[in-house]
Amino acid sequence: MITAFSLVLAGCGSTSGSGGSKKSGKKVTIGVSFDLLNAIRQAEKSAIEKAAKAAGYDVVFDVADKDAQKQTSQIQDLIQTRKVDAVIAIAQDGQQIASSIALAKARKVPFIAVDRAVTDKANTTFQITGDPAADGRLSAQEFIDAAKTTPLKVLELVGALTDQNAIGRRDGFNTAVSGNPKVTVVSQVPTNWDPSQALDGTSNALQKNPAINAIFVPSDFLLPSVQSALTSAGRLAPIGDPKHVFIVTIDGDQNGCKAMKNKTLDADIATPVDEFGEQAVAAITTALDGKAVTPRTVQSKGLSLNQADYATTSARVWGCGA
Repeated sequence: MITAFSLVLAGCGSTSGSGGSKKSGKKVTIGVSFDLLNAIRQAEKSAIEKAAKAAGYDVVFDVADKDAQKQTSQIQDLIQTRKVDAVIAIAQDGQQIASSIALAKARKVPFIAVDRAVTDKANTTFQITGDPAADGRLSAQEFIDAAKTTPLKVLELVGALTDQNAIGRRDGFNTAVSGNPKVTVVSQVPTNWDPSQALDGTSNALQKNPAINAIFVPSDFLLPSVQSALTSAGRLAPIGDPKHVFIVTIDGDQNGCKAMKNKTLDADIATPVDEFGEQAVAAITTALDGKAVTPRTVQSKGLSLNQADYATTSARVWGCGA
């Protein structure tokens, strides 16, 4: 991870005073397009703005409200009307955003994909995401370790199947626990990243299978729904209580950090949002200087935060300081 970051920075040199370097007398403007705006997206937005400010760049921001067509129109406006010098996007749909990537390439505007992988990597200037499969495996390891003392019957929530993060987290988790006799996935709940679906699915699964004593939640975004379902079932209890349900999530947002502090959550795999912003802006500087961004694709696995290391590790997790 450090090596990849170093390679991007090595290509761009110092960003000090470079804000107007692309065009004489014109400050560089980055157009940022997000799929939605929730807790982790707010943190990613702040990381981009912080890195852009350090480089002397301006940022204009749009949010597509989970509408792929709206995102296409917004990026078109950023490039053709507002004449931004580069685009950073978190795709609502990794395939449909290909037309926006093609437009950026045609207009010689660097296009940076962040957080969610896109299918058209060939025409994308730079892409940085988490490593969803690795995060799934890290989550699985928490279950495997806990199951050494108590066998676990796991309810697994699954995110939107149009999202590589959801697919990777699911596959990484399932591969890692497969064949372990003490970790059994007894139910899978599709959520489409919808909190209401997560609430209903969790509630129904707990009713149908009272033996469930562990839940894998692939995003902290869904954690409040899971906690609500557990509360209704009389099963939201802190670690050490016989009713406690072992839970692991991914993201490291404020919901996860609060639950960790309250000891109702056993572990959280935190996404490195600061690194996303730093590397995205560094790649833009490199591209605007006419240099190749190397490597063009970076994956950064998350940081494991569990109850054993909460006191020493929580300060490194973006949501725990919010």
